[in-house]
Amino acid sequence: MGKIKKSTKKFQKQHLKETIEKRHKAQKLKKAIAKKKNNASRKKEKKKEDLLDVRKEIIEKDEEVEEEEDSDEMEDQEFDQVKTNQSSIKSNEVSKHKEQLESLKEKDPEFYKYLQENDLDLLNFDISDDDDDDDFIDNFDDNYDSESDENDDEEELLSNESKKNCESMQVDNSNHSLKKTEIGNANNSIPTLTTATLEKLQEAITQSYSLRSLQKLLLAFRAAAHINDDEEKRYSYKINDAAVFNNLVVICLKYTTGVFDHHLTRQNKNLTNEKLPYTHRKWKTLEPLVKSFLSSILYMLKQVTENDMIYFIVRESEKAVPYYACFSKLSKHYLKQLLNIWGTAEDKARIAAFLNIRKLASIAPPPFIDLCLKGIYTTFVQYCKETTIFTIPSINLMCNCAVEMYGINLKSSYQSAFNYIRQLAIHLRNSINNKNEETFNSVYNWQYIHCIEYWSKVLANYCDQTRESTNNKGSLQELIYPLVQVCTGVIRLNITAQYFPLHFHCIRSLIHLIKKTGTFIPLAPYLFDILLSAEIHRKPKLATLKPLDFSSTLKTPKVYLHTKVYQDGICDELVELLFEYYSCYSLSIAFPELAIPAIIQVKRHIKNSKNVKFNRQLQQFVEKLEQNSKFIEQERSRIDFSPNNRAQVKAFLRNVGSDSTPLGEYVKATRELKEQRQKLMAIDSTNE
Repeated sequence: MGKIKKSTKKFQKQHLKETIEKRHKAQKLKKAIAKKKNNASRKKEKKKEDLLDVRKEIIEKDEEVEEEEDSDEMEDQEFDQVKTNQSSIKSNEVSKHKEQLESLKEKDPEFYKYLQENDLDLLNFDISDDDDDDDFIDNFDDNYDSESDENDDEEELLSNESKKNCESMQVDNSNHSLKKTEIGNANNSIPTLTTATLEKLQEAITQSYSLRSLQKLLLAFRAAAHINDDEEKRYSYKINDAAVFNNLVVICLKYTTGVFDHHLTRQNKNLTNEKLPYTHRKWKTLEPLVKSFLSSILYMLKQVTENDMIYFIVRESEKAVPYYACFSKLSKHYLKQLLNIWGTAEDKARIAAFLNIRKLASIAPPPFIDLCLKGIYTTFVQYCKETTIFTIPSINLMCNCAVEMYGINLKSSYQSAFNYIRQLAIHLRNSINNKNEETFNSVYNWQYIHCIEYWSKVLANYCDQTRESTNNKGSLQELIYPLVQVCTGVIRLNITAQYFPLHFHCIRSLIHLIKKTGTFIPLAPYLFDILLSAEIHRKPKLATLKPLDFSSTLKTPKVYLHTKVYQDGICDELVELLFEYYSCYSLSIAFPELAIPAIIQVKRHIKNSKNVKFNRQLQQFVEKLEQNSKFIEQERSRIDFSPNNRAQVKAFLRNVGSDSTPLGEYVKATRELKEQRQKLMAIDSTNE
């Protein structure tokens, strides 16, 4: 016997007992339904048998009467006497027949009631009703046979409540054209929604909060949502005017939730800790209306393709989010539609969809937030698969929105972040152990790099130094170390010059994490590896290529390798990252010691390099490091505590901004210049 999987053990422990109980309940329910059907079929068979017995007796009596008539016609002399006998026999038979009907009233009152409704002449049968007795009997048998056959068919197909209404609508299933004609006639009887009717319904729900008017309005709204369906399905209203359609959608989305809130006495609509509407005592009454309204919104979101219409529906449906949280299935479908809009629509619709997702995750029962976090992350990963200079703004917007989601519940966020960072580590391990193109490409791609950037932003946001000071220790703090290990492992996976842009992306993510959390991450070795690479030291080739955009590049095209354009781009990026990295520790009490190895390494490179422009940039970097070291040494000379006093060491220059230091001030100025340059480039690109 094989080893039991972990998932199987988990299922046995958590869900096996519940699953078995559900199956037992389902089996009991099936048995009860089968028993009920058997009882109903027995009653029908009993009615048929009683009917057949009555018919059989009547036919036998009629046959006897006919035989007597035939025999008496042979004797002309006794005609009068025979006629008298016949009339007496008939009168006796009629009296017996009446007695049988009276006994039928006691035995089967339901069938007797049916005869009263459908054939009163049979119950009021009398010999004086018709002079021709033979014709009367024949006609009675024919009518009785046809009515009883119709009754048998109806009892099998229709319920007792709808029997009377359906008797006049017998339809031959084999005649398809007749069925289409009847459907068309039924559709012609559907009322058309007009502007006047819509205004009356709007006035009723806005002034008196009428539930009856709301029900009519929601029936019309459902018809509007299914207006493009091809199925032959009947709805309560027809909508033939575009203006009526637009007004109906606007009225339903704006005022329906207000009626629900009024009847459910929901006053504090903006509080996330408010009880959900299903806890109210009137919920059972309003539940069908709420469910119909929410289902129509969902169906309409699936059908609509215009961006403005999508934005309007999503924005107005934000008021219905608490009601979606009351239905597990509907809330999942609604979340799916919102995630689809968040990943594909325009920016304003994306923001509206995200606000609804965040609200739904905040007020829905606790397990639902896990679905929201998973959906947000997977949608973000799917969208950022292809990254260009045109999609970067949308990716950054989605990234910032997704980061905000992880602040709703830090406990759930930790579990989700742990699982996904672990997935990144597994991909990296497979790429290291199995060195082939497939495993390598599973790491060196845009999705993986965006995931590293995303998790660095999440941890930087919720492990911030100010947040830690107020909330002691953030629950996500422990994930910083595994993320740093993954990021540095990605950098070391391939150290060739062709992947320097990818290395820059990883280093920027870690620098952002250092700034926010104050965690010491030794990035200097990875920066100086680039400084000592052959791509910078060798003499470059002249080329007329455009400067490479490192923000939208992971792998450098081979055309750029060993060219002057690529070398200048690497030097600019490297100097910028050196300034950014060391400015993170510009207020550290150990900055002079931290800067010494960098100063020595850079000065050594300047002596051996012939790149005048790059040497000038590095020389300026060394000067700022030395100025900042002197600034820290002056501040250290004023303190009166030893290095083993960790509390005082952490509090060193805590109230001083990094921009006030020589290094921080220079970095701030260069950052502003870069932003201005990027804006000018964006304007030029739009004008072109």
